[in-house]
Order: sequence, then C-alpha cells, then structure tokens
Amino acid sequence: MTLLQFGIIKLMVSIAIIEDVIIPLWLPAGFSQTAILLFGKSLLPGIGLGTFLFKLSVSQSILPSLVSALIDTLQVWLALALLQWSGFDRRLSKLKDVMRLFIFGAFLPPVMSATLGGALLCSTVQCNYGTVWLNWWLSNVTGILTLMPMLLTLGQWRAIAQKRSRFLLEVLPWVALLVAGSWFVFLSPYRQQVAPYPLEYLPFPLIIWGSLRFGQPGAAVAVAVITNLAAWSMISKVGPFLSKTISQMQAAQAIQLYICVVAFTALVLAAIMSEREEARRQSEQLLLKILPSPIADRLKQGSQTIADSFTQVTVLFADIVNFTALSANLSPRDLVALLNEIFSTFDELAEKHDLEKIKTIGDAYMVVGGLPDPRDDHAAAVAEMALDMQEAIANFICRHHDRPFDMRIGINTGPVVAGVIGTKKFLYDLWGDTVNIASRMESQGERGKIQVTESTYLALKDDFEFEPRGVITVKGRGEMMTYWLHGRKKRGDPASTLENFDSRTTG
Repeated sequence: MTLLQFGIIKLMVSIAIIEDVIIPLWLPAGFSQTAILLFGKSLLPGIGLGTFLFKLSVSQSILPSLVSALIDTLQVWLALALLQWSGFDRRLSKLKDVMRLFIFGAFLPPVMSATLGGALLCSTVQCNYGTVWLNWWLSNVTGILTLMPMLLTLGQWRAIAQKRSRFLLEVLPWVALLVAGSWFVFLSPYRQQVAPYPLEYLPFPLIIWGSLRFGQPGAAVAVAVITNLAAWSMISKVGPFLSKTISQMQAAQAIQLYICVVAFTALVLAAIMSEREEARRQSEQLLLKILPSPIADRLKQGSQTIADSFTQVTVLFADIVNFTALSANLSPRDLVALLNEIFSTFDELAEKHDLEKIKTIGDAYMVVGGLPDPRDDHAAAVAEMALDMQEAIANFICRHHDRPFDMRIGINTGPVVAGVIGTKKFLYDLWGDTVNIASRMESQGERGKIQVTESTYLALKDDFEFEPRGVITVKGRGEMMTYWLHGRKKRGDPASTLENFDSRTTG
C-alpha cells in the first residue's frame, strides 16, 4: 500500500499540476478511500507512510512532511468512519447510498483536509488561503467521485457478464463510443472546426445508456472516462473549458463543477433505475406467491379472463382436528405462530413435490397436482406430499408436547376448472365436483388418516399401499367406495396390500 500511495501521488503531481498549485482532480484521495473501505483500517499506516515518503522526496523537511501525511491519513479515516456510521452500502444500488457517498465520502472529509492542508501550505509559502482551500477541496471531491464509484463497483461486472450471452458485443461498442465521443468533445484539435458550439454535455446520452444497460458499474465507468478526459484536456491546455474562461483557475473550477454534475447525474440515475428494477422484481415475486408462474405471466401480458379446464388433476385437503378447542387455549400470537409453522412446512413440501398450493382457509390447507402445467404423475406427487405431511405433523408433536393434535387428509382425482377471480385481490381457485368430493374426503375422514376416492386409488394402486374403508355416504354424491392410504409399496413387493387383504378374506 505504501508503494501504491507513493506512486499514484507522484504520477498525479508530475502530470496534473498547473501553475504550481492547480490540480483539476486529486485521484489519490479516491484511491486511498476506496482501498480503506474495501480492505479495512489496516491500510492506514501504508497510506500515511506513502504520503510521507513522497513529501520527503520533493525536498520537504521531516515535520511538514509528517503533518501533511497525517492530514491525508485523517481524511481517509474520517471518510471510513462517516461512511460506516451512515450505513453505506458500497454496491451503490440505492439512492440513499449514492447520497451517502457524496456527503460522507466526497464532500465532508475533504473539508478537514483542505482546512488543515491549506493552512499548512500558506504557512510555508505566500498564497491566498481561500483560493487554496477551494481548489484543494474541489480537487479531492472530484478525485473521489471520479475513481471511487468505479473501483467499488468493479466486481459487479462479472455478474453482469454472466447474465448476458452477448456481453462483449454490447459493452465494447458502448465503451468505444464513450471514449471517442469524450475525446472529440474535450481533446480533438478539429472540434472547433467541425462543431464550434457547446458540446460538453454531448456524452450524456452515453451515460444514460451505460446506466440503463449496465447499472451502477456502467454509470461509474462513464463518469471515470468522461471526467478524466475532461481533466486531461485542461492539463494539455486544450478543450472547451480553457477557451471559455479568462484564467486556468476558472477553467479548473469549471471542470470540477462539470465533474460533480456528471457524477451526480450518472450515479443518481443508475441508483433510481436499480431501485425501480428491485421494486419490479419484488412485485413479481409477490405476484408469484399469490398466483402460479404461468398464470402470473398471462396476467402481465394483459389477459382479462383466465379460466382453464383440466381433465385430470388431484386435489388434497388437510385440516387440523379439534382446532377450535386447541385455539381456545392459545393466545392470538401463539395461535398465528402455530399455524404459520405448520403451513410454512406444508408450503415447503408443496414446492418439494412441485405441487400448486391453492389456499388456506382457517386451519385447512388445499393443494393440487396437475395444474397449471399438466403432468402424468399428479396423483403420485399428491400422495407423496400427504405422507410427508403426516411425518411433518408427527415431528411437530415431538417438538411441542404441550400441543398435541392431529390432521385429517382427503384426496380426490378428476376434472376441474381453474381460473383467477377478483380485480383487486387476485385469487387462483378451482371449481368442480372433484374439489367438493376432495373436501368431503377430508371432513368425513378420521384423524391421523389419509382418505382417498376410488379414482385416486385406481391411479395409485400399483405403487402405494391401501386399505379399503368401504362404502360411505358422501353428502351431495350418495354412496362412494373409499380407501385409506398407508404408504408407498416397498421395492420388490409385487403384490399390493389390498390384494393380500382380498385373498385372506376370500381364502
């Protein structure tokens, strides 16, 4: 760190000083503040030592060199302290973090440095303290705004490149236009002949392009390219700023103001776009929690009415037995926590088996397999989830001995109609006799058991173990044959439990 600090200061002093005191932008401030923010306070001694060695190398005595190094180190430490105190996020993805960078990273720390450093300089050579202070402060501000955002966001380019298959084909033309356009505006000897009118803000469309397409990393690169070429035009004693001012001091201040405007515009625009993208992403995630992904996509495309028929799906209802009595002994907070723990586990199981949760109604849970994307194994997937739900309830009871309860589960297979109802609070729901019968399988079942209809049994009998319950009277449908689902058949067992049961009763 000492050698890097020494080298960058020496480079800046050798190329950037105009009329002995004017420095358009002081890049060592941006470099050292970025390094300390990324790698911690352990670099502070290296920063101070690098500055001290440079001051000694230009024939300053030990004491002024030491004081100057201390001032620069204090500025870096103050920037780190203020940014950490403010909760600064170096990704710069939010507008508040951009404002924290400007206020606590770029504007305030150089105030201390300019005040003490200007006083030290004017105590050794004759100078105008106000002019020195302003140039010192602006040079540090512009150096920070030019370099710090680019270095902080450098690591984000990898993620951007991974998301885009044609990354280089998109970024290289943009960089080429950015460099060429900025060079033409600030450094081209033919600029006055071709376009003898103000063009300083001609690169702004490229800033917008970079901000929109590449986010904060693109904005930071645009700022670095444009501002460094603008500063180089003054160092080279060419460009629009020198031609429109009466002194190099005014030209330097004009460039510094220009750098601040460019940096503020680019970084704020990128942050606003990032926040809008994050808000859109969160909105889509919320929609996906309410609706299945294919249905949400159709709604976003403008579908007014969504209603689909499915010839074969499997519907599951689960309900907590004696929930009313259980809830009477719990506070509202404990009751909600209980349901949340149970149903969150069921949500994970639905995701595990790639099933669609439809809704919860009080203490009842409804899930379906086979829609919105049809699948051949919908009955098996629902049966697997039902068995996992029983296991999850058993584990829950082991953890909460003071809250013993059980569940009834009912399953039915058949056709349904599915669609979205409502205009303000969307609900994806199912309709049809299949749904009603599945609900009856649950309500007319027994605690701790999984009751299925004959249609579900026929779809699963080759792979799962069943026990016939017999014929029961189902409200609205009359008599129906139902079965208890016990589990998946063990591998190597060619015969079903039901077939063994039938052979024993007839033998």
